[in-house]
Amino acid sequence: MLPSRKIYMGITGAAFAALGIICILRPMSTLVSLAWILGLLTLISGIATLLNWFNLKGYFPQSGSILLSSILQILLGLFFLRHDLAFATMLPIIFAVFLIIEGINLAIRSFDYKKIGFRLWWLNLSLGIIAAVLGFISIGTPSFGGAALSTILGIGLIIVGVVYFIALCSINRFEKRLNDNPWVDDQSF
Repeated sequence: MLPSRKIYMGITGAAFAALGIICILRPMSTLVSLAWILGLLTLISGIATLLNWFNLKGYFPQSGSILLSSILQILLGLFFLRHDLAFATMLPIIFAVFLIIEGINLAIRSFDYKKIGFRLWWLNLSLGIIAAVLGFISIGTPSFGGAALSTILGIGLIIVGVVYFIALCSINRFEKRLNDNPWVDDQSF
């Protein structure tokens, strides 16, 4: 691998790790950034759906729902971009509702797992209950939900950064082994 590509991998890993640390240390800024990104993605999705509708309307005469969906996505995206702080305050509630629904779903499914003989069914039940409880706590105190959401995102970004560094170390180790063994033809890789 070219040395410049290794440098880019190292910079990318460091950037992900630094971004993860920022997410953990600055939860409100993270939520506002997430709201803005989600607004931008919703706007782009709406525009793409609208462009798709122009291509499909001749094939699907009843494609008004696609047009309506695209207009709603565009309006929602613009609203999120314009009111990113308001949307940022809603994100912990959305996250909490998701935790409650998925936690209850996981807990209910655990009994199906028990019925088919899955030995760790109780772990699914426990994690489902914990997720639902955390969801209810997040609804009661949205700042807890916002901090949890930012922390989860931050930890995820740090993990991605660490994976880049592990990959870089593995590539260096592989290249060293390749250079130490004159019998290996580097063109075969």
